[in-house]
Amino acid sequence: MNEEKFSGKAEIYDKYRPTYPAALIDILYKEIHGDENRRVADIGAGTGIFTKALLGKFRNVTAVEPNGDMYSVLKANLPEITAVQSSAENTGLPSHSFDLITTAQAFHWFDKDRFRNECARLLKPGGKLAVVWNRRVRNDFSARRDEVCTKYCGTFHTGHVFIGHNGVDEDKEGDRFFKEVYFDDCKVFTYDNPFLMTKEQFIGDTLSRSYAPQSSDGNYKDFLSELEKAFDEFVTDGRVTVLYQTVCYLGTL
Repeated sequence: MNEEKFSGKAEIYDKYRPTYPAALIDILYKEIHGDENRRVADIGAGTGIFTKALLGKFRNVTAVEPNGDMYSVLKANLPEITAVQSSAENTGLPSHSFDLITTAQAFHWFDKDRFRNECARLLKPGGKLAVVWNRRVRNDFSARRDEVCTKYCGTFHTGHVFIGHNGVDEDKEGDRFFKEVYFDDCKVFTYDNPFLMTKEQFIGDTLSRSYAPQSSDGNYKDFLSELEKAFDEFVTDGRVTVLYQTVCYLGTL
């Protein structure tokens, strides 16, 4: 796992990243037989955005996050839970102890084979893994944003592949990967998850991305200026609607 991608971004990540639909948490609760005492490990937890959502249904949640900055915010946000600072591939958690493992907006940073082996070690018999993303829905506004990121963010593209994308290359290939390769069996749940954002929220969400320049970078001010122009092109009553779709791959290993 790349453990330093979000160093220096924890506060802005926590403030501006989108949350997750309550309906997804309800489904995960149902899929492990509606027991609030089931043990859950949220791996690659970041600042605890998805972890907090899980606490709406589950009482026994352990969070795992390797990055020091993110971990500090996680601990401050959720002091009541067990949190450990370790990698997704080597959590140090006890074997065969969890009914559900979740990873939200993080799987693309993991060594996929080593993470699968670690999950197989951690899960109880019949336990499940949920791999979750908030994916941006492509439209004219997202295309304009991507133009800006392509111009100013050196790691935004590698050829035609978006850095950090959940699939192997494209949505359909990623879908096939989870259904046919990664899981022994797999269910897919999707939810529309739109967010109405002010200019501050839109810029903050974009700056929280791993590929976005930081304030010390030479192109930072130009990047902000171009983002503001993009926002102004699509704004209505002070806000833009940023379309996300939440997707969850849930299965056994």
